[in-house]
Amino acid sequence: MKLSLTLLCLVVWVNVDASSAQTEYCGKPEGEGRRMLPIPDRERYENGDQVEYGCLATCKNGEWDKTFKGKDSCSKPEGADTRMLLIPDRERYENGDKIDYGCLSGPNTGSRGKATCKNGEWSKTIECQAQTEPKDFCGPPPHLMNGDTNGGNRERYRNGESVQYVCQNYYILDPPSAYKTCRDGIWIGSMTCLKPCTVDEELMNTQNIQFKYPPEDQKVYATHGDHITFKCTGHLRLSPGSVDLRQQCINGVMILPHCQYPCQ
Repeated sequence: MKLSLTLLCLVVWVNVDASSAQTEYCGKPEGEGRRMLPIPDRERYENGDQVEYGCLATCKNGEWDKTFKGKDSCSKPEGADTRMLLIPDRERYENGDKIDYGCLSGPNTGSRGKATCKNGEWSKTIECQAQTEPKDFCGPPPHLMNGDTNGGNRERYRNGESVQYVCQNYYILDPPSAYKTCRDGIWIGSMTCLKPCTVDEELMNTQNIQFKYPPEDQKVYATHGDHITFKCTGHLRLSPGSVDLRQQCINGVMILPHCQYPCQ
């Protein structure tokens, strides 16, 4: 097969001292069964002359110090006949040829790219995946941290079936009515269980505060979004830089106010 080659025009001359110069010379380099055009192109090269053909080779005492290899062509990318549009569309591409490709089917339909044939290989992975057959069933629905499905689970669910999730006590489901649906073998849908805040007497004592409206239990669980109002103990006052006495629970976090004796 005759190859279309692109050569780099770089010539390196090496000066050799006359007293040490060898009498040997090199003929035109030839590749493995393929004729090549070195740069510069001559019938004979003196000892020390250099030529370039993809890489640099030097004439040393009548022999070239590198083996010259012809560059390979590339075949059509896999799937080009059914899943891919190629421009230009050929059975084989010579070294240096460029193509534009677009995917016609599969999950990456419509994606486009460019690639270059380099030494028998394409410069990038060219992949247009085949269209996968939709699955008719899903396995058990995935676990939800601090929650569960509403009702017992089965080993298989038909395509299109949905399951509802609920959260444990004091946890708030976000979004409020959350479902996952079986679609082509995959459960679709996302939700989370927002954490409550816990406030007890021991924790409040470290901040010199107490509940403004004391509950029956000295340990309070505030769900996400709820507010709790505190007050300072005794004759203490809110510390400078403290947060307000009314605070909100945000997904398990509540910043408590701090009180201290008033400055004299």
